[in-house]
Amino acid sequence: MRRLRKATLVGACWLPLAGAAMAQADKPGGTPETDPFDRFKDIALTADGAVGLRLGGQIRIRPEFSRHPVFGLATPDHNNGLLIRSFLSADLRLGPYLRAFVEVVSGQAPIWAGTPPGTQLDRLDLRQGYGELTLPIAAGSLMVRGGRQEMSFGSSRLISVRDSPNIRRAFDGVRAAWIASPDTRVDAFLVRPVAPLAGLFDDRSDPAQVFWGVYGANPVPGVPGLKADLYYLGLNRENARFAQGTADEHRHTVGARLFGKAGGFDWNLEGAYQFGNFGRADIQAWMASAVVGYSFADLPFMPRLGLNADAFSGDGNLRDGKLGTFNPLFPRLPYFSEANLVGPANLLNIQPNITLALLPKVKLTLGWNPLWKQAKADAFYGPAITPVARTAGGAGRYLGQQVSTTLEWTASDHLTLGGTYVAYAPGERIRQAGGRSGSFAAGWATVTF
Repeated sequence: MRRLRKATLVGACWLPLAGAAMAQADKPGGTPETDPFDRFKDIALTADGAVGLRLGGQIRIRPEFSRHPVFGLATPDHNNGLLIRSFLSADLRLGPYLRAFVEVVSGQAPIWAGTPPGTQLDRLDLRQGYGELTLPIAAGSLMVRGGRQEMSFGSSRLISVRDSPNIRRAFDGVRAAWIASPDTRVDAFLVRPVAPLAGLFDDRSDPAQVFWGVYGANPVPGVPGLKADLYYLGLNRENARFAQGTADEHRHTVGARLFGKAGGFDWNLEGAYQFGNFGRADIQAWMASAVVGYSFADLPFMPRLGLNADAFSGDGNLRDGKLGTFNPLFPRLPYFSEANLVGPANLLNIQPNITLALLPKVKLTLGWNPLWKQAKADAFYGPAITPVARTAGGAGRYLGQQVSTTLEWTASDHLTLGGTYVAYAPGERIRQAGGRSGSFAAGWATVTF
Protein backbone atom coordinates (compact mmCIF):
# COMPACT_ATOMS: atom_id res chain seq x y z
CA MET A 1 0.00 0.00 0.00
CA ARG A 2 2.78 2.44 0.94
CA ARG A 3 4.72 1.67 -2.24
CA LEU A 4 1.76 2.56 -4.44
CA ARG A 5 1.18 5.84 -2.63
CA LYS A 6 4.83 6.84 -3.03
CA ALA A 7 4.57 6.15 -6.74
CA THR A 8 2.02 8.95 -7.04
CA LEU A 9 3.74 12.31 -7.24
CA VAL A 10 0.66 14.17 -6.13
CA GLY A 11 -0.67 11.70 -3.59
CA ALA A 12 -1.05 14.39 -0.96
CA CYS A 13 -3.86 16.01 -2.90
CA TRP A 14 -5.51 12.86 -4.23
CA LEU A 15 -7.87 12.08 -1.36
CA PRO A 16 -9.40 15.57 -1.00
CA LEU A 17 -10.35 15.44 -4.67
CA ALA A 18 -11.91 11.97 -4.62
CA GLY A 19 -15.60 11.27 -4.12
CA ALA A 20 -17.16 10.85 -0.70
CA ALA A 21 -16.85 7.08 -0.86
CA MET A 22 -13.12 7.33 -1.43
CA ALA A 23 -12.58 9.65 1.49
CA GLN A 24 -14.61 7.42 3.79
CA ALA A 25 -12.66 4.38 2.71
CA ASP A 26 -9.33 5.87 3.86
CA LYS A 27 -10.34 6.55 7.47
CA PRO A 28 -7.81 5.38 10.03
CA GLY A 29 -8.60 2.40 12.17
CA GLY A 30 -8.28 -0.64 9.92
CA THR A 31 -5.03 -2.38 8.97
CA PRO A 32 -4.26 -4.82 6.18
CA GLU A 33 -4.41 -7.59 8.78
CA THR A 34 -7.72 -6.63 10.42
CA ASP A 35 -9.82 -4.73 7.86
CA PRO A 36 -11.41 -7.04 5.26
CA PHE A 37 -12.10 -4.11 2.92
CA ASP A 38 -8.42 -3.22 2.51
CA ARG A 39 -8.14 -5.79 -0.24
CA PHE A 40 -10.15 -3.37 -2.42
CA LYS A 41 -7.83 -0.41 -1.74
CA ASP A 42 -4.67 0.45 -3.61
CA ILE A 43 -4.75 -2.59 -5.86
CA ALA A 44 -1.48 -2.58 -7.78
CA LEU A 45 -2.04 -3.39 -11.47
CA THR A 46 1.63 -3.19 -12.45
CA ALA A 47 4.74 -4.55 -10.76
CA ASP A 48 6.08 -1.09 -9.90
CA GLY A 49 2.75 0.10 -8.52
CA ALA A 50 2.51 3.00 -10.98
CA VAL A 51 -0.92 1.84 -12.14
CA GLY A 52 -3.41 1.14 -9.39
CA LEU A 53 -7.09 0.69 -8.71
CA ARG A 54 -9.18 1.59 -5.68
CA LEU A 55 -12.74 0.30 -5.28
CA GLY A 56 -15.35 1.68 -2.92
CA GLY A 57 -19.05 1.74 -2.23
CA GLN A 58 -21.89 2.36 0.16
CA ILE A 59 -25.28 0.97 1.12
CA ARG A 60 -27.69 3.11 3.11
CA ILE A 61 -31.15 2.19 4.38
CA ARG A 62 -33.28 5.09 5.63
CA PRO A 63 -36.92 4.88 6.77
CA GLU A 64 -38.73 8.23 7.07
CA PHE A 65 -42.01 9.26 8.69
CA SER A 66 -43.37 12.69 7.81
CA ARG A 67 -46.56 14.30 9.12
CA HIS A 68 -47.69 17.62 7.59
CA PRO A 69 -44.39 18.40 5.77
CA VAL A 70 -43.43 22.06 5.28
CA PHE A 71 -45.92 23.09 8.00
CA GLY A 72 -48.65 21.20 6.16
CA LEU A 73 -48.24 23.32 3.00
CA ALA A 74 -46.73 20.49 0.91
CA THR A 75 -48.22 17.31 -0.49
CA PRO A 76 -48.80 14.56 0.38
CA ASP A 77 -50.05 15.38 3.86
CA HIS A 78 -48.43 12.23 5.28
CA ASN A 79 -45.54 10.26 3.86
CA ASN A 80 -43.98 7.17 5.40
CA GLY A 81 -41.15 6.21 3.11
CA LEU A 82 -38.30 3.75 2.82
CA LEU A 83 -35.19 4.87 0.97
CA ILE A 84 -32.40 2.53 -0.13
CA ARG A 85 -29.24 3.94 -1.67
CA SER A 86 -26.25 2.01 -2.97
CA PHE A 87 -23.27 3.02 -5.04
CA LEU A 88 -20.05 1.49 -6.31
CA SER A 89 -16.98 3.40 -7.40
CA ALA A 90 -13.71 2.65 -9.16
CA ASP A 91 -10.71 4.97 -9.01
CA LEU A 92 -8.02 4.14 -11.57
CA ARG A 93 -4.62 5.83 -11.44
CA LEU A 94 -2.46 5.65 -14.54
CA GLY A 95 0.99 6.65 -13.37
CA PRO A 96 1.69 9.75 -11.28
CA TYR A 97 -0.38 12.21 -13.35
CA LEU A 98 -3.55 10.63 -14.74
CA ARG A 99 -6.64 9.41 -12.96
CA ALA A 100 -10.13 8.20 -13.96
CA PHE A 101 -13.02 7.95 -11.52
CA VAL A 102 -16.40 6.26 -12.10
CA GLU A 103 -19.28 5.93 -9.67
CA VAL A 104 -22.68 4.37 -10.36
CA VAL A 105 -25.65 4.79 -8.03
CA SER A 106 -29.01 3.17 -7.46
CA GLY A 107 -31.64 4.96 -5.40
CA GLN A 108 -34.79 3.00 -4.59
CA ALA A 109 -37.96 4.14 -2.81
CA PRO A 110 -40.07 0.97 -2.41
CA ILE A 111 -42.34 2.76 0.08
CA TRP A 112 -43.36 6.29 -0.90
CA ALA A 113 -46.67 8.15 -1.09
CA GLY A 114 -47.28 8.95 -4.75
CA THR A 115 -44.52 9.18 -7.35
CA PRO A 116 -41.05 9.65 -5.82
CA PRO A 117 -39.02 12.58 -7.16
CA GLY A 118 -35.81 11.99 -9.07
CA THR A 119 -33.78 12.77 -5.96
CA GLN A 120 -35.29 9.68 -4.28
CA LEU A 121 -35.90 7.23 -7.14
CA ASP A 122 -33.14 6.73 -9.71
CA ARG A 123 -32.96 3.06 -10.62
CA LEU A 124 -29.40 3.07 -11.94
CA ASP A 125 -27.26 5.89 -13.22
CA LEU A 126 -23.83 7.44 -13.51
CA ARG A 127 -23.34 9.61 -10.45
CA GLN A 128 -19.74 10.53 -11.24
CA GLY A 129 -17.49 9.89 -14.20
CA TYR A 130 -14.48 12.06 -14.94
CA GLY A 131 -10.90 12.10 -16.09
CA GLU A 132 -8.26 14.03 -14.19
CA LEU A 133 -4.77 15.29 -14.96
CA THR A 134 -2.52 16.51 -12.14
CA LEU A 135 0.85 18.11 -12.84
CA PRO A 136 3.49 19.39 -10.41
CA ILE A 137 4.07 23.13 -10.59
CA ALA A 138 5.86 25.63 -8.43
CA ALA A 139 4.79 25.39 -4.79
CA GLY A 140 2.12 22.80 -5.44
CA SER A 141 0.22 21.00 -8.19
CA LEU A 142 -2.28 21.84 -10.93
CA MET A 143 -5.34 19.62 -11.32
CA VAL A 144 -7.69 19.67 -14.32
CA ARG A 145 -10.83 17.52 -14.25
CA GLY A 146 -13.54 17.03 -16.86
CA GLY A 147 -16.80 15.10 -16.71
CA ARG A 148 -19.57 14.42 -14.18
CA GLN A 149 -18.49 15.18 -10.62
CA GLU A 150 -19.62 16.17 -7.16
CA MET A 151 -18.59 19.53 -5.72
CA SER A 152 -18.70 20.88 -2.19
CA PHE A 153 -17.01 24.06 -0.99
CA GLY A 154 -16.55 25.56 2.43
CA SER A 155 -19.43 24.86 4.82
CA SER A 156 -21.66 23.65 1.96
CA ARG A 157 -23.91 26.68 2.46
CA LEU A 158 -23.97 27.48 -1.26
CA ILE A 159 -22.46 24.42 -2.99
CA SER A 160 -23.08 20.95 -1.57
CA VAL A 161 -23.47 17.30 -2.49
CA ARG A 162 -26.93 17.21 -0.75
CA ASP A 163 -26.43 13.92 1.09
CA SER A 164 -29.76 13.27 2.84
CA PRO A 165 -31.80 12.30 -0.27
CA ASN A 166 -31.09 9.06 -2.08
CA ILE A 167 -29.37 10.82 -4.99
CA ARG A 168 -26.59 13.26 -4.25
CA ARG A 169 -26.06 16.38 -6.35
CA ALA A 170 -23.59 16.30 -9.24
CA PHE A 171 -22.47 18.63 -12.03
CA ASP A 172 -21.31 18.13 -15.63
CA GLY A 173 -18.40 20.26 -16.76
CA VAL A 174 -14.79 21.26 -16.14
CA ARG A 175 -12.97 22.06 -12.91
CA ALA A 176 -9.37 23.11 -12.34
CA ALA A 177 -7.47 23.70 -9.12
CA TRP A 178 -4.11 24.94 -7.94
CA ILE A 179 -3.29 23.01 -4.75
CA ALA A 180 -0.45 23.95 -2.43
CA SER A 181 -1.67 21.96 0.61
CA PRO A 182 -4.95 20.56 2.00
CA ASP A 183 -5.65 24.05 3.43
CA THR A 184 -4.39 26.19 0.54
CA ARG A 185 -6.00 25.89 -2.87
CA VAL A 186 -7.87 27.81 -5.57
CA ASP A 187 -10.61 26.11 -7.61
CA ALA A 188 -12.28 27.32 -10.79
CA PHE A 189 -15.17 25.60 -12.57
CA LEU A 190 -17.71 25.84 -15.37
CA VAL A 191 -20.54 23.33 -15.07
CA ARG A 192 -24.24 22.53 -15.43
CA PRO A 193 -26.16 20.80 -12.61
CA VAL A 194 -27.32 17.25 -13.30
CA ALA A 195 -31.09 16.65 -13.25
CA PRO A 196 -31.74 13.18 -11.74
CA LEU A 197 -34.41 11.07 -13.47
CA ALA A 198 -36.01 7.81 -12.41
CA GLY A 199 -34.92 5.55 -15.29
CA LEU A 200 -31.76 3.74 -16.31
CA PHE A 201 -28.78 5.94 -17.19
CA ASP A 202 -31.06 8.83 -18.18
CA ASP A 203 -29.73 11.64 -15.95
CA ARG A 204 -28.86 14.70 -18.00
CA SER A 205 -27.29 18.11 -17.60
CA ASP A 206 -29.89 20.81 -16.95
CA PRO A 207 -29.88 22.90 -20.16
CA ALA A 208 -31.62 25.78 -18.36
CA GLN A 209 -28.73 26.42 -15.94
CA VAL A 210 -25.05 27.34 -16.24
CA PHE A 211 -22.92 27.67 -13.12
CA TRP A 212 -19.34 28.94 -12.84
CA GLY A 213 -17.02 30.37 -10.23
CA VAL A 214 -13.69 30.68 -8.44
CA TYR A 215 -13.19 29.55 -4.84
CA GLY A 216 -10.01 30.12 -2.82
CA ALA A 217 -9.03 28.84 0.63
CA ASN A 218 -5.98 29.68 2.75
CA PRO A 219 -4.93 30.04 6.41
CA VAL A 220 -4.81 33.67 7.54
CA PRO A 221 -1.13 34.66 7.81
CA GLY A 222 0.02 35.51 11.31
CA VAL A 223 -3.17 34.32 13.04
CA PRO A 224 -2.82 30.71 14.27
CA GLY A 225 -5.94 28.62 13.87
CA LEU A 226 -7.76 31.11 11.61
CA LYS A 227 -8.59 30.22 8.00
CA ALA A 228 -10.37 32.15 5.26
CA ASP A 229 -12.27 31.45 2.05
CA LEU A 230 -12.96 33.97 -0.71
CA TYR A 231 -15.22 33.23 -3.67
CA TYR A 232 -17.07 34.46 -6.72
CA LEU A 233 -19.98 32.40 -8.13
CA GLY A 234 -22.06 33.05 -11.26
CA LEU A 235 -25.40 31.51 -12.25
CA ASN A 236 -27.58 31.81 -15.35
CA ARG A 237 -31.01 30.20 -14.88
CA GLU A 238 -33.97 30.22 -17.23
CA ASN A 239 -37.52 30.66 -15.88
CA ALA A 240 -36.43 31.21 -12.29
CA ARG A 241 -39.34 31.61 -9.89
CA PHE A 242 -39.62 34.00 -6.96
CA ALA A 243 -42.59 35.71 -5.30
CA GLN A 244 -42.05 38.62 -7.69
CA GLY A 245 -42.71 36.36 -10.67
CA THR A 246 -40.92 34.14 -13.19
CA ALA A 247 -38.07 35.34 -15.45
CA ASP A 248 -34.55 34.52 -16.56
CA GLU A 249 -32.01 35.01 -13.79
CA HIS A 250 -28.42 36.19 -14.22
CA ARG A 251 -26.90 36.31 -10.72
CA HIS A 252 -23.42 36.93 -9.36
CA THR A 253 -22.32 36.12 -5.80
CA VAL A 254 -19.22 37.38 -3.99
CA GLY A 255 -18.51 36.19 -0.47
CA ALA A 256 -16.05 35.34 2.27
CA ARG A 257 -15.80 32.90 5.18
CA LEU A 258 -13.69 32.99 8.35
CA PHE A 259 -13.42 29.85 10.45
CA GLY A 260 -11.19 28.17 12.98
CA LYS A 261 -10.67 26.92 16.53
CA ALA A 262 -8.84 28.26 19.58
CA GLY A 263 -8.94 26.33 22.82
CA GLY A 264 -12.54 25.26 23.36
CA PHE A 265 -13.96 27.86 20.97
CA ASP A 266 -14.88 27.15 17.35
CA TRP A 267 -16.39 29.54 14.83
CA ASN A 268 -17.56 29.62 11.23
CA LEU A 269 -18.67 33.02 9.90
CA GLU A 270 -19.76 33.73 6.33
CA GLY A 271 -21.25 36.59 4.36
CA ALA A 272 -22.16 37.07 0.70
CA TYR A 273 -23.64 39.73 -1.59
CA GLN A 274 -25.53 39.08 -4.83
CA PHE A 275 -26.14 41.29 -7.86
CA GLY A 276 -27.30 40.83 -11.43
CA ASN A 277 -30.64 40.78 -13.26
CA PHE A 278 -33.95 39.00 -12.90
CA GLY A 279 -35.79 39.76 -16.12
CA ARG A 280 -35.82 43.58 -16.12
CA ALA A 281 -35.30 43.82 -12.36
CA ASP A 282 -31.95 44.43 -10.69
CA ILE A 283 -30.81 41.88 -8.10
CA GLN A 284 -29.60 43.21 -4.75
CA ALA A 285 -29.46 40.42 -2.16
CA TRP A 286 -27.28 39.29 0.73
CA MET A 287 -26.76 36.68 3.41
CA ALA A 288 -24.89 36.39 6.72
CA SER A 289 -24.40 33.16 8.68
CA ALA A 290 -22.60 32.26 11.88
CA VAL A 291 -21.92 29.00 13.70
CA VAL A 292 -20.12 29.42 17.02
CA GLY A 293 -19.58 27.05 19.88
CA TYR A 294 -17.59 26.15 22.97
CA SER A 295 -16.63 22.60 23.95
CA PHE A 296 -16.09 21.61 27.58
CA ALA A 297 -13.61 18.79 27.13
CA ASP A 298 -13.14 18.23 30.87
CA LEU A 299 -16.84 17.85 31.77
CA PRO A 300 -18.84 14.61 31.63
CA PHE A 301 -20.10 13.91 28.09
CA MET A 302 -17.82 16.72 26.79
CA PRO A 303 -20.73 19.07 25.98
CA ARG A 304 -20.48 21.56 23.14
CA LEU A 305 -22.78 24.56 23.48
CA GLY A 306 -23.50 26.10 20.10
CA LEU A 307 -25.42 28.91 18.47
CA ASN A 308 -26.27 29.02 14.78
CA ALA A 309 -27.69 32.23 13.31
CA ASP A 310 -28.60 33.04 9.71
CA ALA A 311 -30.02 35.96 7.77
CA PHE A 312 -31.03 35.59 4.10
CA SER A 313 -32.46 38.67 2.45
CA GLY A 314 -35.98 38.84 1.05
CA ASP A 315 -37.75 41.13 -1.37
CA GLY A 316 -39.12 44.14 0.47
CA ASN A 317 -41.25 45.35 -2.46
CA LEU A 318 -42.50 43.00 -5.17
CA ARG A 319 -43.17 45.84 -7.62
CA ASP A 320 -40.21 48.23 -7.36
CA GLY A 321 -38.09 46.85 -10.22
CA LYS A 322 -35.61 45.19 -7.83
CA LEU A 323 -35.27 41.62 -6.55
CA GLY A 324 -34.02 41.34 -2.99
CA THR A 325 -34.49 37.59 -2.47
CA PHE A 326 -31.25 35.74 -1.81
CA ASN A 327 -30.64 32.65 -3.95
CA PRO A 328 -28.72 29.98 -1.97
CA LEU A 329 -27.68 28.36 -5.29
CA PHE A 330 -26.99 24.66 -4.57
CA PRO A 331 -27.06 24.38 -0.76
CA ARG A 332 -26.94 21.38 1.47
CA LEU A 333 -30.46 20.11 2.02
CA PRO A 334 -31.95 19.68 4.51
CA TYR A 335 -30.47 22.97 5.72
CA PHE A 336 -31.68 23.52 9.30
CA SER A 337 -32.92 20.04 10.28
CA GLU A 338 -33.60 16.69 8.64
CA ALA A 339 -37.28 17.68 8.42
CA ASN A 340 -36.38 19.86 5.40
CA LEU A 341 -38.92 22.38 6.61
CA VAL A 342 -37.73 25.59 4.97
CA GLY A 343 -35.29 26.82 2.34
CA PRO A 344 -32.57 29.42 3.08
CA ALA A 345 -34.22 32.42 1.36
CA ASN A 346 -36.05 35.41 2.90
CA LEU A 347 -35.29 34.03 6.32
CA LEU A 348 -34.02 34.95 9.77
CA ASN A 349 -33.30 32.18 12.24
CA ILE A 350 -31.36 31.30 15.34
CA GLN A 351 -30.63 27.82 16.65
CA PRO A 352 -29.16 27.33 20.12
CA ASN A 353 -27.99 23.73 20.43
CA ILE A 354 -26.04 21.31 22.57
CA THR A 355 -24.06 18.24 21.53
CA LEU A 356 -23.16 15.52 24.03
CA ALA A 357 -20.69 12.67 23.60
CA LEU A 358 -22.70 10.01 25.42
CA LEU A 359 -20.03 7.44 24.54
CA PRO A 360 -16.75 7.87 22.64
CA LYS A 361 -18.54 7.18 19.34
CA VAL A 362 -22.13 8.16 20.23
CA LYS A 363 -23.25 11.79 19.88
CA LEU A 364 -26.56 13.38 20.80
CA THR A 365 -27.52 16.83 19.48
CA LEU A 366 -30.52 18.87 20.64
CA GLY A 367 -31.59 22.14 19.04
CA TRP A 368 -34.37 24.74 19.04
CA ASN A 369 -34.94 26.81 15.91
CA PRO A 370 -37.41 29.75 15.64
CA LEU A 371 -37.88 31.17 12.12
CA TRP A 372 -38.91 34.57 10.74
CA LYS A 373 -39.26 36.17 7.33
CA GLN A 374 -36.57 38.73 6.62
CA ALA A 375 -38.99 40.78 4.46
CA LYS A 376 -42.72 40.71 5.15
CA ALA A 377 -43.69 41.40 1.53
CA ASP A 378 -41.84 38.36 0.22
CA ALA A 379 -43.02 34.75 0.41
CA PHE A 380 -42.01 31.87 2.62
CA TYR A 381 -39.66 29.66 0.58
CA GLY A 382 -39.92 25.89 0.87
CA PRO A 383 -37.07 23.38 0.67
CA ALA A 384 -37.03 23.52 -3.15
CA ILE A 385 -36.28 27.28 -2.84
CA THR A 386 -39.58 28.18 -4.49
CA PRO A 387 -42.23 30.52 -3.02
CA VAL A 388 -45.06 28.77 -1.17
CA ALA A 389 -48.53 29.86 -2.29
CA ARG A 390 -50.47 32.33 -0.11
CA THR A 391 -47.47 33.24 2.07
CA ALA A 392 -46.36 36.58 0.51
CA GLY A 393 -47.28 39.76 2.38
CA GLY A 394 -49.15 39.61 5.64
CA ALA A 395 -48.88 41.45 8.91
CA GLY A 396 -46.11 39.51 10.62
CA ARG A 397 -42.72 37.92 10.04
CA TYR A 398 -42.86 34.98 12.45
CA LEU A 399 -43.03 31.68 10.55
CA GLY A 400 -42.84 29.13 13.35
CA GLN A 401 -40.35 26.97 15.20
CA GLN A 402 -38.88 23.50 15.25
CA VAL A 403 -37.23 21.39 17.93
CA SER A 404 -34.86 18.66 16.77
CA THR A 405 -32.88 15.83 18.30
CA THR A 406 -30.34 13.64 16.50
CA LEU A 407 -28.49 10.59 17.79
CA GLU A 408 -25.64 9.05 15.79
CA TRP A 409 -23.36 6.12 16.54
CA THR A 410 -20.17 5.57 14.54
CA ALA A 411 -20.06 1.86 15.27
CA SER A 412 -16.93 1.27 13.18
CA ASP A 413 -14.97 2.75 10.31
CA HIS A 414 -17.55 1.22 7.99
CA LEU A 415 -20.86 1.30 9.89
CA THR A 416 -22.87 4.33 11.04
CA LEU A 417 -26.27 4.18 12.72
CA GLY A 418 -28.43 7.18 13.49
CA GLY A 419 -31.85 8.66 13.96
CA THR A 420 -33.58 12.01 14.26
CA TYR A 421 -36.90 13.42 15.42
CA VAL A 422 -38.17 16.92 14.63
CA ALA A 423 -41.38 18.54 15.89
CA TYR A 424 -42.53 21.86 14.43
CA ALA A 425 -45.34 24.35 14.87
CA PRO A 426 -46.33 27.23 12.55
CA GLY A 427 -46.59 30.88 13.47
CA GLU A 428 -49.62 33.05 12.75
CA ARG A 429 -48.54 33.95 9.18
CA ILE A 430 -48.18 30.29 8.18
CA ARG A 431 -51.42 29.33 9.93
CA GLN A 432 -53.22 31.98 7.86
CA ALA A 433 -51.95 30.17 4.75
CA GLY A 434 -53.28 26.84 6.04
CA GLY A 435 -50.19 25.64 7.91
CA ARG A 436 -50.33 23.10 10.72
CA SER A 437 -48.07 21.55 13.30
CA GLY A 438 -46.24 18.40 12.23
CA SER A 439 -43.32 16.11 12.84
CA PHE A 440 -40.58 14.20 11.08
CA ALA A 441 -38.66 11.10 12.11
CA ALA A 442 -35.98 9.13 10.32
CA GLY A 443 -33.42 6.46 11.00
CA TRP A 444 -30.47 5.30 8.95
CA ALA A 445 -27.90 2.58 8.72
CA THR A 446 -24.94 3.19 6.44
CA VAL A 447 -22.26 0.70 5.45
CA THR A 448 -19.29 2.23 3.60
CA PHE A 449 -16.19 0.57 2.24
